[in-house]
Amino acid sequence: MQGIKLESWKIEIAIPNYLVRATLTPRGDLMIFLNNLTYTSFNFNDVEMLPLGTDFQVKGVKQSMMNISRSAISYISVLEPDKAAQIQLLQSKRTIVFYTEWFAVRGDLHVNSETPNENLLDDKFHFFMLTDATIFPLRTMAARPVQKVPAIAFNRLEILAYHPQN
Repeated sequence: MQGIKLESWKIEIAIPNYLVRATLTPRGDLMIFLNNLTYTSFNFNDVEMLPLGTDFQVKGVKQSMMNISRSAISYISVLEPDKAAQIQLLQSKRTIVFYTEWFAVRGDLHVNSETPNENLLDDKFHFFMLTDATIFPLRTMAARPVQKVPAIAFNRLEILAYHPQN
């Protein structure tokens, strides 16, 4: 019996004060993996952690492996369109803007069509997926994220505000 081959995904992660570029090997579908609460942290490989602020004394850290706490992750951007196409998503979507401390992100949130705008981020899940997303930095940054990404998973606990985009 052959084992399951897991693929590595090129991603960017926003955590407090840092942008992380790395690879992630999800165990199964990305959204199921991210929302599995048995994982309190996630393991990333080929990591480059860059400070967002221009006043940081450390210019960046490179490591072959790094664990990042689930609660610290604002978002995870999927950079490869072919990997983004593999993610299982609801077909219904609406354009939304999420705000974090460092970014505003506009994209298509995949959510049930009956869900009211005021209840888009229910507590059933920690991560919600936007597709066809654009990331707008809100401050001057030492490291800038990829601006247009095919998919981005947001930690609802790190979203400061949101609104539908008409």
